[in-house]
Amino acid sequence: MIVAGNGRETAVRAIGRLDKDILIYQVDAAHLNDAKFLLKNAKSVILVATHMGEYEFDKEFFAGQKSDMVFIEDLVKSLPAQARLVLNFDDEIIRNIKNQTSVRALAFGFGVRADIQATDVFLTQSPNLGTNFKINYEKNIVPVWLKNLFGKEHIYAALAAVAVGEILGLNLVEISAALKSYQGLPGRMKLIEGIKNALILDDSESASPLSMVESLDILKRVEVGGRKIAVLGDIIGIGQYVPETHEAIGEKVKASADLLFTVGLRAKFYAEGAKKQGFAQDKIFSFNEAGEASLALQKEMKEGDLILIDGSRELQMIRIVDEIRKI
Repeated sequence: MIVAGNGRETAVRAIGRLDKDILIYQVDAAHLNDAKFLLKNAKSVILVATHMGEYEFDKEFFAGQKSDMVFIEDLVKSLPAQARLVLNFDDEIIRNIKNQTSVRALAFGFGVRADIQATDVFLTQSPNLGTNFKINYEKNIVPVWLKNLFGKEHIYAALAAVAVGEILGLNLVEISAALKSYQGLPGRMKLIEGIKNALILDDSESASPLSMVESLDILKRVEVGGRKIAVLGDIIGIGQYVPETHEAIGEKVKASADLLFTVGLRAKFYAEGAKKQGFAQDKIFSFNEAGEASLALQKEMKEGDLILIDGSRELQMIRIVDEIRKI
């Protein structure tokens, strides 16, 4: 099985819950020839194409500049006739692959025309925190619970696993049961225990404007009984609109958090955006680097707090996670 596209790491984790005897290979443009070698020598092949753009957390489509699709299209052309395709229906570029081949395909997504559709998504509350949704396939409906995981990326990973499971001959109940052991990847909207009996929403692996808006929305919606603390680092690689982008994200903080910690020079614009919406100055703490922020956060943390940690990998937000997580 070959998995290509953005978010392929989480998809591989979810698919791996189904069957230990399948070989799963992640591929990008740099490893195209290796993937083609596997295609020529495998008895059966499933190609999973996740997505190429960035998704709007509250909409059923992808936004932003699409990545280079040439290598996935090249892979599709190399598929043997008996191969199967699994495609993200919500990404238009991925969806259109179906028109380029006679290989049978299954499409997953939130859209009503997807073969395998996710519906009725809601966040479960304390003490059993996580994401619930329903799988709809051929008029069959089965619930799925992703323990301690939040965000669309994990739902898409689970849907890809459902499609693969269907191809492998598993029924929806079996697939749902297998996904109970799906744990996701560290730093990808994963809930972990913190010191002082606090909880951490760890989204420290990477950040984009859309993903950070989604993480703030989830922080707002998850109820744990204590305070909400947003610890936000710079977002790297967003071009010339750094102040405006960070400030716009900061404007979302007031509805989501009680305290705001910023990390990095650009992150100070989060504070500016938050203050524009009436967020109190004495509830904002700004630092240049993660180590400083971690020390201050440890002093401020209280039992029952829910702490979101988010920012680009270059800011090393994982250092904060490591220092406040329960060992």
